[in-house]
Amino acid sequence: SSGINAEWPLRPGKKKGDDKSFSKALNRFQKEDPTFKSDFNPETKEMVIKGMGELQLEIYAERMRREYECVVELGVPTVNYRECLLDALEFSVTYKRQSGGKGQYAHIIGKIEPLEDKSAELEFVNKMSGGQVPPNFIKSTEKGVREAMNEGALSGHPVAGICITLTGGKTHDVDSSDFSFSRAGFFAIKENFVKKAITMEPWMDLEITAPSEYSGTLLASISARDGIIKELDMNEGLCVIHAKAPLKKMFGYTTELRTCTKGLGVFTMEFREYVAVEEEEQERLIAAYRETNKYKNLQVSGLGT
Repeated sequence: SSGINAEWPLRPGKKKGDDKSFSKALNRFQKEDPTFKSDFNPETKEMVIKGMGELQLEIYAERMRREYECVVELGVPTVNYRECLLDALEFSVTYKRQSGGKGQYAHIIGKIEPLEDKSAELEFVNKMSGGQVPPNFIKSTEKGVREAMNEGALSGHPVAGICITLTGGKTHDVDSSDFSFSRAGFFAIKENFVKKAITMEPWMDLEITAPSEYSGTLLASISARDGIIKELDMNEGLCVIHAKAPLKKMFGYTTELRTCTKGLGVFTMEFREYVAVEEEEQERLIAAYRETNKYKNLQVSGLGT
């Protein structure tokens, strides 16, 4: 969801019992706070904590040290990128396998369209004429689509903001199965969506309040982080700055603000929208994804385009 904006790798300390208190702390904090989540990342073999922003995650790391005597180390934070679609496209996928005995067969055609809201959930629409493909195979197709969307296709980040419409399909009396239709849905994303996909990153709305004398320093600090100033209010010795900035550039801002305003500045940050990443970064993300086992182990669908 767009509520979860920041992810940090978190490593428990080396001393005996740290692992146990680490798990206890994570369980308790997640019960207390629905915006705080933890997850194991199989790619990096690390535990990752996820939340609304840096300050929240820093506080939980500090509470682990204090309340559970568990020394934790915060890794380098990562940003929740999304893969979105630039233009509508049509697809035709045939999944076919034959290796002695019963084979696998599924054929689907349809279109994938971008939604206005780039962080929206999948819209899955079936417009096949009656009985072309049985309802259970339609369900399996959607399951395969969702599986591929979670994995990502272009740069290994979840796909969001798309509508898939099925317009036709074919089954085989013997070889069609739930599995073959789930693979057809999976490859509709992996081999078709990917042709017009783009990676997007979260941008945040910022509100910064501090004594007026710091206004110049703060404006410069936002520009240095690729932020865009929307408005500046000066009132009774206080300045309030409204700006927007890419989340990936905002890590560490809490500390910078504290330092440059002698502890008198405060700021809030809220998710605003997903924005396309710069071309150079897109290439870097794609290259990194192509180095992963998940990408290297990917097979092609078979027939179809």
